[in-house]
Amino acid sequence: MSDKEPCLFTAKTFHGLEKILASELKKIGAGNIKILKRAVSFEGDTEIMYRANYEVRTALNILQKITEFTANSSDELYEKVNSLNWNDYIDINETFSIDKTIHSNIHKHSQFAALKTKDAIADFFTKKYDKRPSVNIKNPDKKINLHINGNKCTLSIDTSGDALFKRGYRIGTGPAPLNEVLAAGIVMLTDYKNIDYFYDPMCGSGTILIEAARIFMNIPPAYSRKYFAFQKFKNYNYQLWNKIKREAEKKIKKEITVKIIGTDIDEEIAKIAKKNISEARLRKHITVLNRDFLNTKFENKKGLIVTNPPYNERLKSLNINKLYKETGDTLKKGYKNWSSYIFSGNPDAVKNIGLKPSQKFQLFNGKIECRLLKYDLY
Repeated sequence: MSDKEPCLFTAKTFHGLEKILASELKKIGAGNIKILKRAVSFEGDTEIMYRANYEVRTALNILQKITEFTANSSDELYEKVNSLNWNDYIDINETFSIDKTIHSNIHKHSQFAALKTKDAIADFFTKKYDKRPSVNIKNPDKKINLHINGNKCTLSIDTSGDALFKRGYRIGTGPAPLNEVLAAGIVMLTDYKNIDYFYDPMCGSGTILIEAARIFMNIPPAYSRKYFAFQKFKNYNYQLWNKIKREAEKKIKKEITVKIIGTDIDEEIAKIAKKNISEARLRKHITVLNRDFLNTKFENKKGLIVTNPPYNERLKSLNINKLYKETGDTLKKGYKNWSSYIFSGNPDAVKNIGLKPSQKFQLFNGKIECRLLKYDLY
C-alpha cells in the first residue's frame, strides 16, 4: 500500500461517544464516515491513519481492514484466511496474536474460530518457508482482528498496538479510575467552551482534569506515547510521521485563560492526582487541593463542574444517598450561574441530587451503565 492509497479503517470507542468520534475523524480529513455500534468506520490514506492514532481523543484503537469474506464453516474460514498473502502484514520473525469479536450461530465457539485463524496464518508461512512466526498473546508485534457477524468475516490489522487510552501519563490511580478515552469523551460532551473555571470537585487520580487541560491546550492525546503498532508496518513512513507530530505540536497553546481546579477529600488520592498531573507536565495549568467539596461556595463566575462521584460499584461510600443529596445542596447554594455535569452509574443515588437535569447522555463505564447529567444552576 502506498501512502496515498485509500484504505478502510474502523475506530473503536465506548457506547455513547460514537458521534464525538465521528466529528473528530471528520476534522482530521477522514472520508466516508459511518457510525456503527461502539465504533466508527472511515476511509483514509496513511496520513489519516497516523493522525487518527495521534490526534483523536475518543478512539480506543484504529483497525485497518485487510479483507472481508463469507465463511459457512470453520474449514471455509481456515481456507480463506490461509489463501491471503500474509507476507504483506507479518514478517516471519515477528510475533502475532488474534483478537476476536464474534456474533454467530455458525461460528459459535469464538475461541475455536480464533484458533483456526491463527493456524491458517501460521500454516501460510510453514508451507512457504518451512518456518512460522510465533504467537505472543501479551505483547505481539502484530495484532490481527477477527470480526464475525453471522457468516460475514472481516480481518483487520491493529494500527495502534496498546489501546489508545494508554496515554503515557498515568503513574498512579485511585480505587475506581476513569478510562482516559471515556474522560475525554465526557469533557467533549459538555459545554466546555468559553468558561473561566473548570472544576472537578471529586477529582480522584485527576483523569478528567488532565484530559480537559489537554483539550483546552490542544495537546494531542497521544503526545506522551512512545510507540504505535504502525511503526512496525512495512510501509512505515518515518518522515510523514514526524511531519504530523511537528504540525500537531505547533498547534499546542502554551497559555490558557481557563483556570482548571480539582479537589478531593482523600489526601492520598489528591497526592496521586498531583503526581499524574506532573507526569503529564501540566502542573502549571491544574491546581489540585485536598479538601471537601460539600458546603463550598464559588458564585457568579462562568464556571463548569464536571465530576465522577462514587457510585457504590467499585468504590464503597459510607452513605451514597447522603453524599448525592449534599452534593446537590452544595451546587444549589454555592454555584449559582454555573453548569454542572455529573457522571454516575447509580440512578437511585442521582435522584437525591434534587435537581432536574437539562440534558442526559447514556454511557458505560466498563460494564456499568451510566448517565452524564447536566444541571443548570441558577
